This record gives sequence, C-alpha cells and structure tokens, in this order.
Amino acid sequence: MCHAATPLAVMAFLNQLYSRFDDMIDIYKVYKVETIGGEVGHLQLPALRAAQRAVCVYACAMLRASRDVRMPHTGEPVQMRIGLHSGPVTSGVVGDRMPRFCVFGDTVNVASRMETTCRPGAIHVSAATQARLPSEAWRDLGMTSVKGKGEMRTFEWAGDVDAPVDGGQLQRVIGLYL
Repeated sequence: MCHAATPLAVMAFLNQLYSRFDDMIDIYKVYKVETIGGEVGHLQLPALRAAQRAVCVYACAMLRASRDVRMPHTGEPVQMRIGLHSGPVTSGVVGDRMPRFCVFGDTVNVASRMETTCRPGAIHVSAATQARLPSEAWRDLGMTSVKGKGEMRTFEWAGDVDAPVDGGQLQRVIGLYL
C-alpha cells in the first residue's frame, strides 16, 4: 500500500488498526509484545488451556475489528491473516538506550510462518495449537509447506467469527503465540 498512499495515510491507517486492538487488550487479558523481527504479537500468560482459548477468542475479535478499518489506497476492508503456534518462548528486555521487551524462540518463528501461509481473513494454526484446543471448530488443511520447517500439519479456524456465543465455539475477537 505504501506505493499508492502517502506516508501520513499509512501511519493513520496503522494507528486506527492498532488502536482497535489496544482497546481490546484489557477485555481479553492479552499482552502486546514486539518480536525481534518487528512483528507485533499478543501473548497470553499463563499459558494454560483456558488462556490459550482466550488467545483464539482474541484472534476472532481482531478479525472482526479489522473489517471496520479501510485500506487507505483501495477503501476495501482490511483482511488480516493470523497465525498461532503453541510452544516454549523466553522473554526479556533487550537494549540499553531504547530497551524493548521482546519474546524469543522458535515458537515465535512458527507463529509467524502460520500467518504468512494463511488465507486473508483467516486464522491458521499449527497441530500443536489445534491439539491444545481439540473441541474447537478446526478445518484440517493437511500438510502445509512451511519455510524453514518443511511440511507441517496445520489447521484453519472453521467457525464463524460473527456467530452468536456458543459454549463449544470461539465467539470473540499478526502472529499470536500460545
């Protein structure tokens, strides 16, 4: 979009989108972090089954909220791609002059790969995440080629992010880490 919109329009667009997500942080009890690659993820602590479900619920809310934001160069609604992976990470503050709290680990990389191999407007998860939330509505995508990982079994959220609350279905909500 940067080739077709002014830098000010891009900044205003990103601010509108990120502000919507920031407004939901307290509701869904997630913590926004930057990864070493500069991506923004949302981390749920502690990583218990209920907390992992909360991250998925937040992901659905992100998809819904993003549809109300328009791309500055086309006027079309944003279609986000969300990737989720479950596994170990470590976190800490890096830097002296401009310190940042960051999350590190292969889990971050795999979540990023889930996002980059995702359909626009969808949530793509690894088998590790699907296994932690087996009662949710998943569509098995089979083996997916994942850069740096080879073939991985992956799943896509098969529910409707706009569906009414249902006890067995995610009801609410650029990589998310479980």
